[in-house]
Amino acid sequence: MFLAFAPNSLSFWISVLTVLLYFTIMYLKKRLIGQTPTKTQSIINVVVNVVILVGAVIVIMLANEEFSFKSVIDNFKEWVTHQTEVLIGTAFVIIISLTVYNTIKVILNHSGKRGLINEKRRITIAKVILSCARYLLYFVDAAIILSLWGIDITPVLAGLGIAGLVIGLGAQKLIVDFISGIFIVFERHFDVGDIVGIGDFKGEVIDIGLKTTKVKNWKNEVKLFSNGSIEEVINYSMFNSVAVVDVRIPFQEKAGAIIDLLNKEITKHLPDLPNLLTPPTVVGMVDMVDNNMTFRITANTVSEQQYGVERAIRKAVKDILEEHHIAYPKQEIKIFRGEDHDRD
Repeated sequence: MFLAFAPNSLSFWISVLTVLLYFTIMYLKKRLIGQTPTKTQSIINVVVNVVILVGAVIVIMLANEEFSFKSVIDNFKEWVTHQTEVLIGTAFVIIISLTVYNTIKVILNHSGKRGLINEKRRITIAKVILSCARYLLYFVDAAIILSLWGIDITPVLAGLGIAGLVIGLGAQKLIVDFISGIFIVFERHFDVGDIVGIGDFKGEVIDIGLKTTKVKNWKNEVKLFSNGSIEEVINYSMFNSVAVVDVRIPFQEKAGAIIDLLNKEITKHLPDLPNLLTPPTVVGMVDMVDNNMTFRITANTVSEQQYGVERAIRKAVKDILEEHHIAYPKQEIKIFRGEDHDRD
């Protein structure tokens, strides 16, 4: 059989040309699809790969004069006939597992989208339960399918026990990550959808697993944290946020009049802000520097939605000052002559 693939045989050169043609088509396909294919292009890519690979295998087989499709088909039919019950059992196990997994997924997704107060909490626990269910089904499926094919899993389980002990001694960090993940979920350090700060990275928690936590910042950059490495966390979503705006007014204006004016007019000049929970209030004068007074305005907002509210407050303050002809503070520039600076 292998003599048919000797360098001087026709089948050898057909095989070589087939392989070269395969890699040429792969190269051209990559150039046409690009480096970042869309979902449709990815599906087409998989289909083309399968077609090219199957076609290459068929061509190489046909190049071998001793190859016979009839013998392959006969052997396959015989194998299927003897293994029919096992194949049906394997397919049944896989179908049942997929049904169970998808049922759990639908139930958990439905329970996590009821629009209740604890929606984030429900989503977080749902993700963890789904992750545990997936790994458990993998293990159960593997054990049942191996048993169906006549493989005794008792020695395998015993070997896994010993291997697990050895791996556990060398994978203490992995165990720490798992334990930390459990504490993060059940002690409610944060939930999926919360805005958190871990180290110098701030963003939205998009996934909590038993081993890692994924956080996405406003640039859509996603950072993965090992649960065991998360020591200090700032949870910005646990309570409402506060919008803070500082306004500088020249000394010649009366402080009391400015406070009364802003408290009276600022709400009238604000648009409808669904994220604003309390009316903006001037808490008072917080600084005096460079012949200017600094007044601070605060308002409660929905968690991490203070930025848009602050922008709206600044615009409202500007409109109020312009309407009442209140001057803006001017930047003071001091110029020293050389001899005066030296004496100082």
